[in-house]
Amino acid sequence: VYGTGNLTTLNPSQMANHLGYKTGICTTGNSLDNVEKDDELMKENDASVKDIEAAAIAWVSNMNQVPYLGVKVVTDLVDGGVSTQEEVLANLSSAAESLQNSLPKVLEYLCDKTEQEL
Repeated sequence: VYGTGNLTTLNPSQMANHLGYKTGICTTGNSLDNVEKDDELMKENDASVKDIEAAAIAWVSNMNQVPYLGVKVVTDLVDGGVSTQEEVLANLSSAAESLQNSLPKVLEYLCDKTEQEL
C-alpha cells in the first residue's frame, strides 16, 4: 500500500541558480530497488529522483511548521543497468565527497536569510 501526497518545501530556485546546482522533484519509496509503482509515481509527478528518507523528514517538518529544504546527492540511477547494490557502492564515495563540498556552500547561502529572501 502506498501513501501519496505532496508537501510544500522552500523554493530552492534562487539558491540553486546562485550556486550552480540542479533542482527537481523528489519522490519516495520503501525500497532501493526499482519497482514499477515507483516508476509510475515518478512519471506522474515529473520527479527527478527517488529516495527513502526525504519524505519522512519533510512530513515531520511540515507537521511542526518548520520550513524544509532537501539537499540530495545521487548514488544510483534507476535505469543504470547495474544492480542497485553495485551502483551504490561504486558511487557512494564520490556522492559523499560531493555532499561534503556542497553542503557548506548551501549553509553559507542560507545563513542570515529570512524565508522570504530565499
